[in-house]
Amino acid sequence: MHYGFGGNDKAMVRAAGIDIGTNSFRLLIADLGPGKFVPSCKELNTVRLGEGLGADHLLQPGAIERGIAALAQFAGMIDHYQPRYIRACGTHALRLAANRDLFLARAHSALGFAVEVVDGAEEAALSLRGALFTGKGALEPPLLLVDVGGGSTEMIWLAEHGAPPMIRSLPIGAVNLTEAFAEIAPESLALAAMAGHVRARLKEGLTDLALPAAGCRVVGSGGTATSLGALDLGLAVYDENLVQNHVLGQGRLENIFAVLTALSSEQRLALPGLGEGRGRIIVAGAVIYRELLQLLACDEIVVSDGGLLEGILLSSLPSAAGL
Repeated sequence: MHYGFGGNDKAMVRAAGIDIGTNSFRLLIADLGPGKFVPSCKELNTVRLGEGLGADHLLQPGAIERGIAALAQFAGMIDHYQPRYIRACGTHALRLAANRDLFLARAHSALGFAVEVVDGAEEAALSLRGALFTGKGALEPPLLLVDVGGGSTEMIWLAEHGAPPMIRSLPIGAVNLTEAFAEIAPESLALAAMAGHVRARLKEGLTDLALPAAGCRVVGSGGTATSLGALDLGLAVYDENLVQNHVLGQGRLENIFAVLTALSSEQRLALPGLGEGRGRIIVAGAVIYRELLQLLACDEIVVSDGGLLEGILLSSLPSAAGL
């Protein structure tokens, strides 16, 4: 459902989106109008909601408390900025969690409105909408949008404008891969096992998508892609304007991967330009993109700073808004 919170400017409309991810919770509030998109508030909280989800598929008490605290913080910002429309969406961790109703009830109380749990297909469609919107015309089909999240990876093949996208959601993400292979020692064996698992999953997804034999343009969206872009650019502080549409070549990705795997988890956490806690899971996320490029024999990834969060915000608007 979409919720109105006031706002009377006929030229511009203020809307908000909340992405309740497996690793991060994100809030975006922006003013939109014909040809205009003006963010007024953008927040990220590394909640790690999917931490310890495990075989029993239960959200852990600590993760729930971190999540509710983050949503309470977002609620204060929403109250301050008063968006007219808002939508909050949960993804893989909430799709999987056996005790998600407990979290959703508490989230409703913290925010004052309900959180929707979207399936993998809708998550992918929202990511595509957000990436195309923020790409400012640079992300033209045919393209394969790949959004590596904490608990799942969405792959969307768009052959041309107006064509229905082909969507595949895979249960591999930076958080669940990190946890699943963390106990294998030495680390080189863990990486090899992880890469084999990822390759098998990607092969299944790519077969379903039936991509053209000539290959395609790969666009990376989400925290892993933007973090790799920031590392490639050598950013001390993340800058979305520099990261947007940055081209990360396969050779550069291999160099970054070699550097990351040579560092300890603590050293990766200290790397500049990455979000809080991203160093814990960046290697697993990089494995997905690395294996994908090898399978596709593709030379590069175009990095998109926009994606799911922007798609959620845009989907809050009534169709009459035309955005």
